[in-house]
Amino acid sequence: MGVNPYKIMTARLALLTLMVAVSLCIQGCERKLTVQESDKTLFLRAQDLVDYGYGFPAIEKYESFTKAKAIDGSYDLEYEFETPDAEQSAPLFLYVLVSIGKKKSDAQISQQGEKIALLSTLKAKGIQEEEIPNFYGYGDSSSFYVLKKEGKPIGNYFTVREGSKTYTVILSGMYFDDPQVWKEIMEPKLSRFSAYEPV
Repeated sequence: MGVNPYKIMTARLALLTLMVAVSLCIQGCERKLTVQESDKTLFLRAQDLVDYGYGFPAIEKYESFTKAKAIDGSYDLEYEFETPDAEQSAPLFLYVLVSIGKKKSDAQISQQGEKIALLSTLKAKGIQEEEIPNFYGYGDSSSFYVLKKEGKPIGNYFTVREGSKTYTVILSGMYFDDPQVWKEIMEPKLSRFSAYEPV
């Protein structure tokens, strides 16, 4: 675990690439829905990182949530936190995507497409990913990466697939490399994810 002063300036570009990959898998029109408090409990949020060394005032001011239902009946729920560009002492970008598909095969395709798109975009921008095998297993499939810039850790990418659902975390400005700490942070969120039924 650590906090790094580097900020991934290409995070938004990577995020856009990720969202394009996901939307290609979903296809069709989406209907925006109201995000409920029960939906918000799914997400790893910036305030969850305070006990692990992150400090920034007025976190809620910079959080955003979205929820959408596609024409095929699948759902996407998103969380984003990004400190202002002027923030130098504790810059952080955190993006979480929860996708609820209709079929297991849809989730498999979505997860693989998302992973390829994101890692390719990061590589093109000089950000290397180091996968840590067997770091933290959850669901049917999970992968954990430390993101590096010029050899220095700057963030993480984590993805889980369980049945027809996927859970993705992209973090920069702070990183984790201890599986026990990651389990402590993520397991309550993933337990809710496992039980979650969108309404």
